[in-house]
Amino acid sequence: MSGYLAESAYGKVKIRVMKVNRNPNGRHEVHEVTVQTMLWGDFADSWTTGSNKKIIATETQKNTVYQLAKQHDLGSVEEFGKLVASHFLKKYDWITKVQVTLREDPWGRVQVDGKDHNHAFTKTTTEKRFAEVTMSRGAPAQIIGGIEDLIVLKTTQSSFECFVGCKGGHVEHDEWTTLKEAKDRLFSTAVKSYWTYSSDTAPFNDCYDKVKHSFLTRFAGDPVKGVPSPAAQQTQYQMCLAALEANNPHLADISITTPNLHYNPLSSLVTPPSMHAPNNDVFYPIDGPSGYITSKAALRRAKM
Repeated sequence: MSGYLAESAYGKVKIRVMKVNRNPNGRHEVHEVTVQTMLWGDFADSWTTGSNKKIIATETQKNTVYQLAKQHDLGSVEEFGKLVASHFLKKYDWITKVQVTLREDPWGRVQVDGKDHNHAFTKTTTEKRFAEVTMSRGAPAQIIGGIEDLIVLKTTQSSFECFVGCKGGHVEHDEWTTLKEAKDRLFSTAVKSYWTYSSDTAPFNDCYDKVKHSFLTRFAGDPVKGVPSPAAQQTQYQMCLAALEANNPHLADISITTPNLHYNPLSSLVTPPSMHAPNNDVFYPIDGPSGYITSKAALRRAKM
C-alpha cells in the first residue's frame, strides 16, 4: 500500500487592507479588512514533482487583493470577497475553487461637540465582521457571514438553578457537583456567530445589521425591564431564532458560540464573611476555566 496526494491547496494569509473612501462633500469612510486567499486547482505537480509552473505566487495573490481594492469601496466584505474569488477563476483557467476569508476591524467616527467628525475615527467596539466566500467554477458562490467577539454583559436577571446535583435537577445528588445555585448573577459572553446565506445576492450589509440588532435585543430585553435568562442556552437559542426571523428568507441557518466570561462575587472567595461585599456589588473576573455553549438553528429541519 502506498500513499497519494489526497488534496492540496495554498494561499496568502494576513493581507491587511485599509480603504479610505473620500466623498465629494468632504466626508470620509474607512474600512480595514484582513483577507486570506486559498486556491484549489490543477497544480498537484508542485507537491508531487516540485514543479511551480501553475503556482500563482502568494505575493501575486496579495497584490491582487490590493489592486482589486482600488476598484471597490469595501463597504461589504461579502461583495469584495466575491470580486476577489471571481477574479482568480476568470484569469487562471486551471483554478477550480477559490475561498476568500475576510475580517473587518470596526472604526467609529469621532464626535466633537456632539457632531460626527468628517475624517477622524476611533476604535469603539471589539467585534469583527466576518465573511467567507467559496466559489467553484461553474457554480454560484457559497457565502458565510459572521460576527466575532461581540462582548456583552448584563448585571441582573440571569440565574442558574436546578441543575444536576441540586434539588429539582434530573439527578439531585452528585458527589462532584460543588457549584452553588445562583438566583441572580452577572452574565457576560463573547458572542461568535456564523450564518449561511441562502443566495449569493443577499442584502449582506442589511443582514449583518439585523443579526447584531437581534442578538443585542434578545440578550438585553426591554431597556427598562430587561428579560430573564434562566439558562444561557435558552438565551443563546432565542438570539438565533430572532436573527433568522429578522432575515427571512436570506439566511439558511445560523450557528453561535457563547463562552462564559465569568465575574465572580467576592463571597465565592475562601475569605471571612467580613471581607465579602454586603451589597454583592464587587466582583472579580477570571480567565478560566469557563463554560462554553454552542448551538445551530435553521429555517427548516434537516431530514434524518
